Amino acid sequence: MDTIRINSKGNSVGMLQKLLAGYGFQVSETSLFDEPTRQAVMAFQRDHGLDADGIVGYRSWESLFFANRKEGKALTEDDFRLAARLLDVEPAALKAVKEVESGRYGGFLASGRPVILFEGHIFWSQLKKRNINPEQYVKGNEDILYPKWDKSHYKSGEAEYTRLERARKIHHDAADASASWGMFQIMGFNYAACGEKSVAGFVDMMSRSELHQLLLSARFIKSGGMLPALQQKNWAEFAKRYNGPAYAQNKYDEKLAAAYKKFI
Repeated sequence: MDTIRINSKGNSVGMLQKLLAGYGFQVSETSLFDEPTRQAVMAFQRDHGLDADGIVGYRSWESLFFANRKEGKALTEDDFRLAARLLDVEPAALKAVKEVESGRYGGFLASGRPVILFEGHIFWSQLKKRNINPEQYVKGNEDILYPKWDKSHYKSGEAEYTRLERARKIHHDAADASASWGMFQIMGFNYAACGEKSVAGFVDMMSRSELHQLLLSARFIKSGGMLPALQQKNWAEFAKRYNGPAYAQNKYDEKLAAAYKKFI
């Protein structure tokens, strides 16, 4: 969605005015961003904890699209449609990313906790970033703390929380930053790119609902420079940015292309 402000014109302004009217604001659908529209935008922004600057950018559009959503755990087709519109991508492209990251599963385990995958090599680097020597914690923790990626330690499902809780006893924030979270499997250390001020805030949002997981993921795609590749369906470029430079080892680009074809 375009960023719009006072004196903007066009379809985006008309959509804004329609959305504002749905929230009870007295605005006319003129497709002109006039002063009454600006006042309504500022009031909406104040009501939803946004900067009340009267400018409708990404976060304001996000709130306008989703603030009235009656939130359950599971995503709906409308959620994907609106998130795709927010990013100006095809819903099938977003669904493809979700498919590759979590398959047919949702964003939560049977316990109600978000799906995670703990990465011991990331925990190693996160401790070092906090000026903690990981080597002094290795003994007895060889399955949660190691310098290089090793998938043999993955347990999947609820068992990943056993690994996470042990890591939290060493350093809580570093541990949470070292797991990938939710149906889009975003690493905790990417919290700022998801619009959160702390790892704890990121985990809290990931734990609320699949909708929150989707919105955090959309922010991550946008702020992380992946959006042009997703819009163009340049799967190799997207996979390199989303999954890292070793994406080809797991054929992420091929999997994304195949998943996209399922949903178009």
